[in-house]
Amino acid sequence: MQKNWPQTHTVYLAPDFPVSLSLMDIGDGFHIYSFDMTGEAQWNRVAASQLAKKLAPYDFDGFVTVQTKSCGLTQAVCTEMGFERYLELRKSRKSFMVDPKGVAVQSITTRGKQELWIGREKYEAFVGKKLCFLDDVVSTGGTIEAVLALAKEIGFTITVIACALTEGGTRESYRDIPLVSLDDIPLPGNQA
Repeated sequence: MQKNWPQTHTVYLAPDFPVSLSLMDIGDGFHIYSFDMTGEAQWNRVAASQLAKKLAPYDFDGFVTVQTKSCGLTQAVCTEMGFERYLELRKSRKSFMVDPKGVAVQSITTRGKQELWIGREKYEAFVGKKLCFLDDVVSTGGTIEAVLALAKEIGFTITVIACALTEGGTRESYRDIPLVSLDDIPLPGNQA
């Protein structure tokens, strides 16, 4: 394992659009290069434009994403590709949800287990559809596993996965599902 990771790492959301990421300790000596698209309208627009080009050959009826860091990107990709709505999985159960479905998820950037929830009033329109799961970063696959579990329970299929960045190594698929991304971030991991 590399001991002296640089304090910044540059990724490219487009060939002419570099973004410098800072090395951060997210607890207990575990380090990542922090990539947070929330509030970054230009990052989201640039990444959406590039992902739309990469997703053009794939067959899907819409998008599913997880609240919150990927929502701006999903909104921008939907605009770019002409989709009118997307399925947004929430991180807590809400009292207004009708017949809610939920699942636990473990992410490397969040301590402890998280939950993903969605009500029938939102998911019903996506039953029987082929969806693209869109995330900001794909790393260990914990979030993908949770989304795949919900997809099975609700009754839609993930036919392609898209993300701005992969982390810890480039990949072109996850469990035989095609995966498209714009760049990769190294994962320094535990430096304690």
